[in-house]
Amino acid sequence: MADAIVAAIKGWTQWNAAALLGIDQPRISDLRNGRLERFSLDQLVRLLARADASVELRISSRGRRRYLFN
Repeated sequence: MADAIVAAIKGWTQWNAAALLGIDQPRISDLRNGRLERFSLDQLVRLLARADASVELRISSRGRRRYLFN
């Protein structure tokens, strides 16, 4: 996910990327350096949307699980 954001701002200065995404320059540095623990999933999705990317969330089950209680 962060890779898509970084790709969208490739070639931009950190200042311009920050203005485009609505965050400050140190946060751009965090993204580019892979410090993702500083971002929530919600923040990353919003940044992708601001970078004009479409976001899909897919949830699938790996099979049936036994219930703890019958």
